[in-house]
Amino acid sequence: MAKDLPTASQIREWHKTLSNWGRWGPDDELGTMNLITPEKRLQALGLVEKGDTVTLARPVVAEPSADGPIPPQLYMVESGEGWDSTPGKKDLVAHNASEYVGYIYHGFVMTHVDALSHWFDGDKMYNGHSADAVRTKGGATKESIDLLKNGVVTRGVLMDIADLKGVPYMNEGEAVFPEDLDAAESKYNVKVQAGDLMLIRTGNWERRQAEGPKHPMLPGNGASGLHAACLPWIKERDIAMLGGDLAQDVIPSGYAEFNLPVHQVILTAMGCWILDNCNLEDLHKKCKSEGRWEFLVVVCPLRMANGTGSPVNPIAIF
Repeated sequence: MAKDLPTASQIREWHKTLSNWGRWGPDDELGTMNLITPEKRLQALGLVEKGDTVTLARPVVAEPSADGPIPPQLYMVESGEGWDSTPGKKDLVAHNASEYVGYIYHGFVMTHVDALSHWFDGDKMYNGHSADAVRTKGGATKESIDLLKNGVVTRGVLMDIADLKGVPYMNEGEAVFPEDLDAAESKYNVKVQAGDLMLIRTGNWERRQAEGPKHPMLPGNGASGLHAACLPWIKERDIAMLGGDLAQDVIPSGYAEFNLPVHQVILTAMGCWILDNCNLEDLHKKCKSEGRWEFLVVVCPLRMANGTGSPVNPIAIF
């Protein structure tokens, strides 16, 4: 365990000292996406050797669960039931199947991207834009997910902390500290660089499959994830996006003042986009078989005008 854990006052100060406000100008809404340059994309494309693809997404299941009490909705508008398929008979009207789908993707179940408009620090979001710019009628008029309309194409790095510790998954409430990130870089011979999408695997997806779904914020429950002590390490590496197999933070966080301090500082101060609730089990297996933990990654959110995020199916390419 890290010897010197930050105090709540230090975390509050990090909102200033780790901030990227003004770094790309006073009107900037992209934040760390500015770090993904054409040169960075070309570097990432150079990692493709075989053309093998791996999804980083969880399946979308239209059923309630303990960690997703309001599930996605799937209603069939047209189906194939009840139509006469007797040989020689044909319906006079052309027929097809279609459905209505609705969902609340923020939370602890669906794989999704958090736009910078998703979280506020007081009455401000990243770069000092007013929280009032996210409106009850009209949505996010600043820092919308639509800013990623051309997709995120960059180098992905898997920090396989569960594998580092030799376990299938870490325990509820078990934290990842900066020394764990250093150890992962050393063991897997990879260095997190500016503009990367850094993925943290602690095994939350595997633990859910083994033990069943639990709401991580309820008393007696929790989740493995990054301790707030990792925030300076993340700022130093200058990543473009942070991903993980739940909501990034260890739960409980250890701070009464901050339920999800990593989430809050990453989004509002650093302007770093977040990829939540990934399935990193398949990626873990692929990295082990290939013997490398870096790859091309492609993230294409829905082009949702004024959205605070989007469900997504990220793809790693080897």
